Amino acid sequence: MKVKTENTAQGRGGRSFARKMTVEMPAETLTALKVYAARRQTTVREIVIEAVGNHLKCEGEQA
Repeated sequence: MKVKTENTAQGRGGRSFARKMTVEMPAETLTALKVYAARRQTTVREIVIEAVGNHLKCEGEQA
């Protein structure tokens, strides 16, 4: 599998990534997520990172 190496931290606002993930979801869900993000003046990316992190933290506490 090829991994893009041109994703530099400078080109991404100081953030660097080793991998990307694509998630398919119903159009209505994506629209609601975009509205949610806009109302909170944040990005869909930040909401997803926080949600996944919280979920993993809860899973770790239950183990």
